[in-house]
Amino acid sequence: MREVGRGLLAAAAAVLAMAAVAAAGLALLGAGRVGDFGALTAAVVALAAGGSVEAGAVPAGGLPVAVRGGLDVLPLGVSLTGAVVLGALLLRRRRGTEVLVRGAVAAVALPAALAVIALLARGPLRTPDRLTAGGIGGCGRAAGPARLPLAARFEAGFSVAVGPVVVGAVAGTLVVIGCCWLVTRFPGVAAGVRALRWPAAGSAVVCLAAAWTFGGAAAAGGVLLALPQLVCAAVLSGLGVPWTLSSSGGFACALPAAPIAPGGPLLGPAAVVLLGAGLAFAAGSRLPGGPLRRAAARTARFAPATAAVLAVMALLSRVSADVTVGAFGLSLPVFAARLTANPLHALLAGLVGGALAGFTGSLLVDAISVSSRAWKR
Repeated sequence: MREVGRGLLAAAAAVLAMAAVAAAGLALLGAGRVGDFGALTAAVVALAAGGSVEAGAVPAGGLPVAVRGGLDVLPLGVSLTGAVVLGALLLRRRRGTEVLVRGAVAAVALPAALAVIALLARGPLRTPDRLTAGGIGGCGRAAGPARLPLAARFEAGFSVAVGPVVVGAVAGTLVVIGCCWLVTRFPGVAAGVRALRWPAAGSAVVCLAAAWTFGGAAAAGGVLLALPQLVCAAVLSGLGVPWTLSSSGGFACALPAAPIAPGGPLLGPAAVVLLGAGLAFAAGSRLPGGPLRRAAARTARFAPATAAVLAVMALLSRVSADVTVGAFGLSLPVFAARLTANPLHALLAGLVGGALAGFTGSLLVDAISVSSRAWKR
């Protein structure tokens, strides 16, 4: 029963941590001006578990016209916070199969809690006094039938479907349990996790401070909610993996489809991030042999891990949004947009970049260690 209680505690702490990060990010963004703050916080937590937000608006005068929209994005800052808290508590004071027992309990409790949160993620949205469905610049005039000569007061609201949230929560919890099992069974994995935790936390604090200093509270809120996506986008673009922004619908001309050019000024930050991770990994792993042998062994572990992380992040960082207008039983797709990166390209770039960073980081750590011993003499 003690392990059951610890599993419940881990699930509750993970949900509370996710809610705290979501609320902090929304507060910094000033989301209270848009709608009910509690419902918006619940919506962000549900998005972090794999859900999607659906919004709708109808004219207050009762006209048979409805505007519907959907947003599918994963605020990985919230998701990662919950995963870290859950994993840390599952691994705390572990012996034998205790991690699996706690994980089994958490795999039931956490999706159930997030299902309740998804049910609470619904409420009204505040809209301007009058909305006019017309052109965006010259785009609407070129779109033909998509231009709607309508001006009215709208009543809007949003909600989150429960099913995808439960499925995403179960999948995410199982992934965390699998990572915890790897940590308990393989000392090398545990050493790598311990080596990277403090550099990762320090980097997050530095990014938040920089966003607050140069962009204000709103920028800090955005970074708090989506820091992993931003880091992933910078690293992948620096490694030469393009991000593609595509659009369709009547107002597609407002956001022309085009690849976001990779490389350029992001190559330096990407190299710094990968080299920093390589240095931390090399410093936390103790291997026998000479410097070149250790560098080869560390690279053989670091490069595949980097490639897998970047490929998964490319999948999780996809963003899609769509807007449709319905009237008199007809539905007209007005706008749809997607931001994606090819996960296969991310995998290959991660292998190359991880190999270079792992090998260089290992040689640098060994050189620093030799210099330190010589200085002490």
